[in-house]
Formats: sequence, C-alpha cells, structure tokens
Amino acid sequence: MNSKKSYIFYIVLILIPLAYGFLVNNLMIPLSPFFAQLVFLVFWFYVGFRFSKLNMAAWKSFLLGNVAWLISFILFVWQFIVLDSASRSMELALLSQHYMLAFVFGAARLLPFMSNGTTIIFNAYIFMLITFTLGFLMKNEIGRSKAHG
Repeated sequence: MNSKKSYIFYIVLILIPLAYGFLVNNLMIPLSPFFAQLVFLVFWFYVGFRFSKLNMAAWKSFLLGNVAWLISFILFVWQFIVLDSASRSMELALLSQHYMLAFVFGAARLLPFMSNGTTIIFNAYIFMLITFTLGFLMKNEIGRSKAHG
C-alpha cells in the first residue's frame, strides 16, 4: 500500500458490504437473496485474498481487512446481546445489521433450525469472517503449491 489510490481502493473494498446493506435496507432494492449471497461470497473471498497480498505482516493485513467487520460486529453484540430492547438504539442496531446483510441468506440456510433473528445475524457475521479468512489463507496455499510444483 504505497499510494493514496491504493489506500482508497482497500477502504472501498471493506466498505462495499456496508453500502450494499444500506442500499438494500433503505431503498428496498429487489435483489434475489441467493444471488446476493453468491456474489458476496465470491467478492468477500476475493477481498480476503487481496488483503493477504499487502506488503505488511499477515496479522496486520488481516486485522486491517476486518476492521469494519469488527466495528460492526461489536456494535451488533453491544446492541443485541449486551443491551435489552428498551435500552437499544434503533439507529445503531440498524447500522450494525447493514454490514453483513448479504450473508444472512446463507446463514439462515446453513442453520435452518435456527429461527432466532439475533442468532442468524450472529452466524452471518461468522460466515462472513470465515469467507474472508478462506480468501486470506488462499494466498499461502497458492504459494505452497507453486513451491512444490
């Protein structure tokens, strides 16, 4: 990450899920949840892969790639697990759900026996983190296969 353009590119990458969630939630954009899930699985895997290529320590690039996820996840936990419904800020609660919205369909389908919305959203966050992590780890696998091949 040498230039200002590079910084902006990576910031945009990690903010796309938030923009998508905001648009879908506020503008009611009709998009198939299955299609959105598929697109965001590939996209978030790609984002993880891109962050793994940064010229910095792996833990730093992993943390940098998940900073927006972590902030959103902390907001979600604070609003839905720590606070009761009377103390909850509707604006913060809604904001915390925008980031992982594209992953809700997959989380609900992977765990069909879960009907609690908070549990489904929690699992969507985990599903999103796993997708990023798999993309992030893919660079190491590609490097190992080239070394052995």
